[in-house]
Amino acid sequence: MNRSNRTERVMAAVLGALALLVGGTAVVLHRFAVDRPVLDPVVLDWARRHLLPVRLGLIALGLLAVVLGLRWAWRAVRPERHPDLLLDDVVVTAKALAAAVRADAEQVHGVAGAKVSVVGRPALRLRLRLRLRHGADVNRVWRELDGRVLSRARAALGVEVLPTAVRLDLAKRERQRVRKARIPGRMAAWRSR
Repeated sequence: MNRSNRTERVMAAVLGALALLVGGTAVVLHRFAVDRPVLDPVVLDWARRHLLPVRLGLIALGLLAVVLGLRWAWRAVRPERHPDLLLDDVVVTAKALAAAVRADAEQVHGVAGAKVSVVGRPALRLRLRLRLRHGADVNRVWRELDGRVLSRARAALGVEVLPTAVRLDLAKRERQRVRKARIPGRMAAWRSR
């Protein structure tokens, strides 16, 4: 299961809005001042007089953009932490907790299969992906999941709130294969031709 991409989405939205703003400004400036340069001649003259600081500043901005881009990429691809829990001097692994919740979730009426992962530091979070059988009552599954599975997990962990992300995959209707029936009289008539 994938982790939340909220930070990546926010950064992409900010960069997209910035690119849109720069592009829109360039279009507006080009439309109202076709014969004039985009940058003010006074700014260009100042940049020509202070060429070394301008170049160093642009190089520093470029390096900063590369470092931030690499950091963003590393954060997006690094593996997610699956924390072990310490309960009454006993260490419970994240895999054991996920297996227990998965076993409970698969007992819910209408659930064909479940995948569970335990993620997060410092706060613990659950991620459930339930594959429902065709024709399952989603409201009933949801009530049983909250009333039985998640309440049992909260009680076992000794917490009142356990943030949980649930994804429901609805099963497709199974196709029925059509088989050709052999009719002996027609086969004999066809072969005789």
